[in-house]
Amino acid sequence: MTLARWPALLLSLGLALTACGSRPAATPRPSDGLAVSYAVDSVRPREAFELHVAPKGLARALLRSSWRGDPGGAVGFFAVRPTPAQRAELESVVREHALLARRDEPGFTREGSGYLRLAHGTRRGEVSLLSKDEGTRSLRLLLDGLLQSARQRPLAALKLASRARVDGPNALVDVALVHQGVKPLRLAIFEPKLPEGSLTLRVIFERGGRLADERFIAPDDLAKLIAKKKLPGGWHALAPGEKIVIPLPLTRLPAAPEALAVRVEASVLAQLDGQRAVLSMSSEPAPLEPEAAPGE
Repeated sequence: MTLARWPALLLSLGLALTACGSRPAATPRPSDGLAVSYAVDSVRPREAFELHVAPKGLARALLRSSWRGDPGGAVGFFAVRPTPAQRAELESVVREHALLARRDEPGFTREGSGYLRLAHGTRRGEVSLLSKDEGTRSLRLLLDGLLQSARQRPLAALKLASRARVDGPNALVDVALVHQGVKPLRLAIFEPKLPEGSLTLRVIFERGGRLADERFIAPDDLAKLIAKKKLPGGWHALAPGEKIVIPLPLTRLPAAPEALAVRVEASVLAQLDGQRAVLSMSSEPAPLEPEAAPGE
C-alpha cells in the first residue's frame, strides 16, 4: 500500500466512526407496535376489569365484575382482535398527545384504583386515571370500545341466573352458573384451604329497587349440598355451554313478599390457562313466583 492512499483511508474510517456515533439508540421499529394495559377497580359504578392490548394479535380482557350498565352480564375471560384501523387510532392518539412521555402516578382515584400503561419498543409511559385532558379521554374512549367488542367474544365466561318462588313462609331459590364461551373454565366450588376458594352466595330481596332484606348462604350449607351430590366439591371443570344448578336451602321471606323482587349475587374463584381470578356476578331481579299448587 502506498503512502499516498493513507489520507483517503483515514478519512473513510473517520466518516464511518462518526456515522456509528450519531446513530439513534433504541428507536422503536414499526413492527414493535403499541402495547396498552388498562385496568379499573371501582365501587361506584361497580366494575372491575383488565384489558391488555398486545402489539400484535389479540386484545385480552378480564371482567371481574359485570360491565357498567349491564349488572346481569357475563363475567370472565374475553378476547378480540383489534382491526388495523383501531390500532392506528390508538397509536395516533398516543403520538399526538405525547402520552408515552407521561410518568403519572397511578395510585387511588375517585373511581377506585387502576392504571393505564403504555409501551412502544423500549419506551414506557403511564397515565393517571384522574387525568381529564383530551388525550387521556380519547384513549380511554377507544379502549372502552375495545372492551365492548371483547364482551361479545367470551373465551370462558359465567352468567348467573336465578329463580325464586314462595314456599309457605320461605323462598325456594335455584341458582345456575351458566358457561358462555369456547374454552373449559375451572371453578373452585368448595376449596376451604384456598383463600377465596369457596363459592359465595347472597340472596337479596328488593322492594321498589331498594334493599329490603338479604340472606347469606353459609359454607356449611354448601358442604351439605356437596354431601348430597347436589353440588360438585373442590375444583370443577365447566365445559362450554354447561351449567351448574344449585338448589339453595329454604330462605326465610321478609314481610309483604308480594311486593318483592329477588336477585342473587355470587363470587367464585375461576381459572383459565393458568390465570386465576375471583369473578363476581349478579342475576337479574325478578318477582317471586307464586307458591306451587299441591302435587306440582
